[in-house]
Amino acid sequence: MSLSEEQLSRVECDMDKNHREVLIFAVADLMMPGVGLQAAGIGTQSPQVCSRRQADILSGVYDPVKSVYDATVHEFVNTNAGVPLAMSTLDLKNIVKMARDLGGIGTKARISVRNGKQYVILSGYPGLRRALNGTRYSIRNAEIVEMGIGRYGIRGSALSGFRLSCYVSVGIEAVEWFFNDESVWSDLFAGVGVELVKAGIASAIGYAAALAVGSVFTLAAAPAIAGAAVVLAIGWGLNALDNHYGIKNSVKAGLRYAVDHIQALQEQLAEIKVDDLRKYAEQSVAEIANGIAEQLYDEAKSWVLRKLQPGDLNLPGWPRPELPNMPSLPKLPKLPTFNLPGF
Repeated sequence: MSLSEEQLSRVECDMDKNHREVLIFAVADLMMPGVGLQAAGIGTQSPQVCSRRQADILSGVYDPVKSVYDATVHEFVNTNAGVPLAMSTLDLKNIVKMARDLGGIGTKARISVRNGKQYVILSGYPGLRRALNGTRYSIRNAEIVEMGIGRYGIRGSALSGFRLSCYVSVGIEAVEWFFNDESVWSDLFAGVGVELVKAGIASAIGYAAALAVGSVFTLAAAPAIAGAAVVLAIGWGLNALDNHYGIKNSVKAGLRYAVDHIQALQEQLAEIKVDDLRKYAEQSVAEIANGIAEQLYDEAKSWVLRKLQPGDLNLPGWPRPELPNMPSLPKLPKLPTFNLPGF
């Protein structure tokens, strides 16, 4: 919906009336004797000194919120086990829900193969279950996969946990960047990248551990418990390594350096001469051609030696042990009376 001509005229009139002339002075220059706003001889409005650090409405809300955040959430998420514990809380909730729906944590599940198809056989009391009241289900059954039972269920749970870890990590990094007065845009991207890598490593190792436990133990909830425990341990360990070696800070510093010096890098690339590039390209092509020629020569030589043995050459007059009747090479006649003249 656009504004009418009358509304636009009213806005233009209000903007013309509501304006202010701003003169910016350094504090030291303003305090010098004989220097003042009237001495400047500039401006048509009455002088009004405003401090550059005067808090406005936004900063009046931002500062108290930042203080509360730094004292509570910031301290929690920057500990080694902060985010892993928060994620494990959700995993624990899912495990309790699974045990309640299956009629207890003691419900067992085993894989059976019939007619070339895999099935999940559930043992226990079907009447106590809130879901999966049957005894046999396909391993690809939607309820089985959603519950996190079987190979496909474990994979689905691992992918869901990884996506949730990404959302949480990105959200925390964005909030940390927002409440950090010294951060720049590159710090946000660097922090998000490092957190995504850590989430991927923890999820992959947790998935492998859940598969291993599921192949050994028959408890239906055992893979989920093992996966959650391993993800918690790996997440805590990765955070400890990050805080100890300053991996995230190093990535941020490197990205800042790249952004700050990108113009210098472009200037260095622009200084490369065309002749140097041409010579380098010709030299590279010549080396590649020589390498290919030598390789082709070696391959041809080895092929000839493999396919054509000396004994396979059926040339006349060659003595061969396997053909004793073959005539030998002709010999030159003896000339006993032929002597070289003496000198």
